[in-house]
Amino acid sequence: MSSSICGKKMNHGLLLTLKIFTVITACAGVWDYLQFVSPRVIEYASEQRDNSEHRVIKQMETQIGEHFQRFRPDEPGDFDASWPCFRGARRDNLPDDNVSLVKQWDENGPTVLWRQTLGEGYAGAIIANGRVYVLDYLEEENADALRCFTLFTGEEIWRRSYHNPIRRNHGKSRTVPACGDRVVVTLGPAAHAMAVDAVSGDLLWSRDLVREYGCEVPQWYAGQCPLIDDGKVVLGIGGGTVLMTALDLKSGATVWELPNPDGVKMSHASVLPTVLAGREQYVYAGIGGIVACDHNGQLLWQCRTWKPAVWAPTPVKNGENRLFLTAGYGAGSALLSVTNRSGVFEAVIENQWKPNKGPASEQQTPLVIDNTLFVIQPKDAGALRCEMLAADVPSLPEFKATTGKEVRFGLGPYIYADHAFWIVDDDGGLHVYGYENDQFHYIAHHQVLPGVDSWGPIAYAGGIMILRDSTSMVCLDLREE
Repeated sequence: MSSSICGKKMNHGLLLTLKIFTVITACAGVWDYLQFVSPRVIEYASEQRDNSEHRVIKQMETQIGEHFQRFRPDEPGDFDASWPCFRGARRDNLPDDNVSLVKQWDENGPTVLWRQTLGEGYAGAIIANGRVYVLDYLEEENADALRCFTLFTGEEIWRRSYHNPIRRNHGKSRTVPACGDRVVVTLGPAAHAMAVDAVSGDLLWSRDLVREYGCEVPQWYAGQCPLIDDGKVVLGIGGGTVLMTALDLKSGATVWELPNPDGVKMSHASVLPTVLAGREQYVYAGIGGIVACDHNGQLLWQCRTWKPAVWAPTPVKNGENRLFLTAGYGAGSALLSVTNRSGVFEAVIENQWKPNKGPASEQQTPLVIDNTLFVIQPKDAGALRCEMLAADVPSLPEFKATTGKEVRFGLGPYIYADHAFWIVDDDGGLHVYGYENDQFHYIAHHQVLPGVDSWGPIAYAGGIMILRDSTSMVCLDLREE
């Protein structure tokens, strides 16, 4: 009897001890976690579409660009053509090099110069200085990395990286670098801006937009591609007090800041340099409104009438005084008109429609060629979903031709080169279509990527084309000679 009682007491004491130990361990774990987490917490601007409102990135203070590796001597070769930024030098996805391209292939497809494995994401490459640059994500190192490759062999020359542990959220990398005056600028998924010497890879400057401006990283990470213009880097910030900023290209010093009294947030759209109503300006489509300023950062106009919850395509100029606006998740499209009366600007929405009623896009920025708008319809466009569509700009939202229901391209990118459309579908197929007499006609198709989610914007220069899917990149030589 006594031994039984003693045994129960011992068991009770042991259980109590275990409970106390568990509580202490849990408290210690929480304390260690809190000690590890930095004060920086990135909050997502979201519309509850993938539970992003419950997600935050917690990390130690990032030393942007702290690591550098060189893999081989820098011998890029002689190649003058370039694709220095998102959508090319004119930011219109319309190369003008007049190179004749091979548009029909045998069973082996177009000539492949090289392939490269990448971390999961959709960041497109650029071509500059006879090199290829891409902002990758190194999965094993949990790091953003600007990687530099030789153009014709794909050998890695160098990379500059920094620790940035983030969760998978439909991939990680998103943005296309920009190169100008021997400087390459990147914007990472957690809104880290970095500038390096395009040849040596030396770090020139860095800016943490969340820490400095209090901006919110958009849902699915930052997707804005930096703009280099007139010796400045222009970015849409969407911070607590700053909406847009211009930084000196060489030093990263602030040149000007556009205030943000209405609290417009950072979107996935990129800043558009354009001329509207006779005035050069920078246009930024943020979450909560679209805004334009002059080259000194002075507000010209703003419009908060059309406010999609998620905004990825950059606005497209379609006429002397109009912009075509489009966004996904049911937002559809709108036409914005800008007037200038003795220096007083006004912007109004003159028409808008849902994606099943006219041209629209979820992810890629449309093309305008000879007053005709070309766009691949989003998946919520009804019978026209994922088809390429052509529409006369003056007659929008009416359209006049589509590529047909035989092929559904998905969310992939497209450009227009050598009188043909080059379209990448979701699964890594490259399609070539001509367009004459208001009709599309099929030319060729080949599987060039193993593909899933082949969404990275295309880079093209002098007959060389670089494409990517979620985990790989391919370089094609399309030149006839």
